[in-house]
Amino acid sequence: MQRRQWLKGAAALSFAGFQPAWANGDANTPRLLVVLLRGGMDGLAAVPPIGDATYAAIRPTIAVQNSLRLDGSFGLHPAFKHLHQLWGQQQLAVVHSTGFAYAGRSHFEGQDVMQSGMSKPYTSSSGWLGRAMQVARVAGGVSISIPMPLILRGNPESSTKFPNWMPHLPPGVANSLEALWSKDGLISPYASIIRAEAATQLQSSVGRQDFANARSLPELGRLAGQEMSQALGPRVGLIDFTHGFDTHASQGGDQGGHAEQLVKIDQLVQNFQAAMGAMWSNALVVTVTEFGRTVAENGTTGTDHGVGSCCLLAGGLIGRSQVFSDWRGLHKDQLFEGRDLPPTIDVSAVYARVIERVFEVTPAVIQQQIIAHKPSAALKGLLL
Repeated sequence: MQRRQWLKGAAALSFAGFQPAWANGDANTPRLLVVLLRGGMDGLAAVPPIGDATYAAIRPTIAVQNSLRLDGSFGLHPAFKHLHQLWGQQQLAVVHSTGFAYAGRSHFEGQDVMQSGMSKPYTSSSGWLGRAMQVARVAGGVSISIPMPLILRGNPESSTKFPNWMPHLPPGVANSLEALWSKDGLISPYASIIRAEAATQLQSSVGRQDFANARSLPELGRLAGQEMSQALGPRVGLIDFTHGFDTHASQGGDQGGHAEQLVKIDQLVQNFQAAMGAMWSNALVVTVTEFGRTVAENGTTGTDHGVGSCCLLAGGLIGRSQVFSDWRGLHKDQLFEGRDLPPTIDVSAVYARVIERVFEVTPAVIQQQIIAHKPSAALKGLLL
């Protein structure tokens, strides 16, 4: 059954894979939160290459000045205060100079690729996360978007959950629907679903004043943790950050528009970790973006559509805090088409490792049935 509702806002939360769907599932089953960062996150701002002298020269206005040190080569944007704490706790990994095989620099095509996991856009009606759940026999789920996010398609069952300011359904209406539909084999099963949802809504609905805050990115992180930390809760969460990273002008460095979006990511992870509690030790947060930004800033102190970016992974399933990268430098002759960070590590290989760890699917099956990728020895030790 699919219950869908229209949603307007900057972020959306989806769940999938509830406990009863898992064979031999228990509270120790890994939890996975995927965060879609639409618009093209600037990997050189999120994780600046502080050891590369070319960086400041080609970004005279927007280079990050006060990064939080990771190692001798890379730092974290100062907005990532909580992520930096996780780095010190061996719970943050960065895969840098990474991206999909797609290099067309179109938001529409790139976002299709990042969800489908295919090398070419519009060639699949299912997503890599949905296919992973299907192969691993993780059935059931919940989504809040119309249509179902492509990345979750492939798993045939879904419903929805989202903070709601609408008045709750009176019990009498639910009773009337159940009586009215009782003799119709096609629609009668939906009566009990409506009744159950009405009861949930009665307990969890929020007022209009709180609604905007409840659907913010950090608060959706908290909601995800609250739901996913339950013994019978969902095993997979998806937060879709629908806009905010397309910074063609006035991108900023330590402060500014791009930095404001990074703050939200940091708070999302912090809230999710707090709500997960002890379950955090068996959880993983991973980011997905369609492409990166140009290496050099443009004439309006922004960046244009690029190719390579970085991928952030946080949680108790991280093998060790490390920047995993095949770094070639920022000299023009090392850039993709002389302008973009090259995807020297296939990000699909990162997601393949995530699928292998979280869903216990073999590499061969992942390669053949879920997401084709170019394996990288540079990812050794990424996950426990």
